[in-house]
Amino acid sequence: MLAVAIPRDAQEATMCKGFGSTLTGPALQWYINLPTKSIKSFAALSDKFVEQFARGRNLEKNSNDLYEVLQHRNEPLRSYIARFNQEKVAIPECNADMAISAFKRGLLPEGDLYKELIKYKCRNMEDVLSRAWAQVRWEEDVGSGAKACSKYDQKSSKLTRNDRDEPSRPKTTRKTSNPSRGRYQHRPLPRSEGMMVSTWPDISHLAISKPKLIGVLRQIGPQVKWPPKMKAAEAN
Repeated sequence: MLAVAIPRDAQEATMCKGFGSTLTGPALQWYINLPTKSIKSFAALSDKFVEQFARGRNLEKNSNDLYEVLQHRNEPLRSYIARFNQEKVAIPECNADMAISAFKRGLLPEGDLYKELIKYKCRNMEDVLSRAWAQVRWEEDVGSGAKACSKYDQKSSKLTRNDRDEPSRPKTTRKTSNPSRGRYQHRPLPRSEGMMVSTWPDISHLAISKPKLIGVLRQIGPQVKWPPKMKAAEAN
């Protein structure tokens, strides 16, 4: 194989050119897109390459990362447990004491589970999760009962509203005991037993007394038609 000596002043440029031949995929595309004359040395090229692609490396998680898992406001406890466990299993050789501490600190402080874990110390993470799942079952049971009551109340309210919206049945008019009177029911009846019987409308329900009513009618004047005076029947 023929070996060619590279001049000292051309070694940096040759190394930079040869570096591109070792790249593939996104790294090669990055190398091609470098601005012209932006690289002064092979060391500068190496630094830029590391700076560009070191961001894509997955840093190894540790137990301290569990403290970043927090229960959101109005988040169900079941969802928080699932997120915490997902983060925990991604940590190799996770510290049990730190996991217990991080789980408690991530809970909402006003929650029942947080208060219970503060009062009673757990021996291991399994004990913590056992109490957590018991709390989940209790919360979901209470929630399902509340939903059932809400649906029942809505159904009852709907039935009441439908009853109220139904059109009222027309009232049947009461038949008079004497249908033959009809439109003449306010006219005097024929003489009976020597006396004229008056059937003028009953005014006892009015708020004004009879003397005052008569006085008001007299003030109206001739427009008021007075009934004829009743006369005693002639003796047989």
